[in-house]
Amino acid sequence: MTMFLSDPYVEIQRRRRTGDWFVTLGCVIWLAVSGWMFFGTVPPEIVDNHTSKTMQQRMRTCEGTFQQRFECKQAFLLSGERWGFAVAVNRLMLMCAPAVTAWIVWSVLRRRMA
Repeated sequence: MTMFLSDPYVEIQRRRRTGDWFVTLGCVIWLAVSGWMFFGTVPPEIVDNHTSKTMQQRMRTCEGTFQQRFECKQAFLLSGERWGFAVAVNRLMLMCAPAVTAWIVWSVLRRRMA
C-alpha cells in the first residue's frame, strides 16, 4: 500500500520552495546592485592616503614649527581614516540590512504556512 501526500501539504511545500527562490533571487540582486552602487562610487577623499595629490595639497596648508606641522598633518590623516571607516560601515549596513530583513521576514512567514 502506497501512501500519498495530501494535496494541501504538497501545495504548502511548493509555495515554500517558490518563496525561497524569490527571496534568494531578490536578495542576490539587491546585494549585487547595492554593492556596486555603494562601493563602486566611493568618494576619493575617503580612500586618500598620505601619498595622494589631494592629501598632499591639504597638508601643505599646515604651518608653524615641526611639531605643529606634524600634528596638523596627523589630524588630516586621522580624520580621513575615521571618516572612511564610518562611511564604509554605513554603506555595508545599508547594503546588507534589507537582505537580512527580507530573509528574517520570509522565515517567519514560512513557519506560519504550516
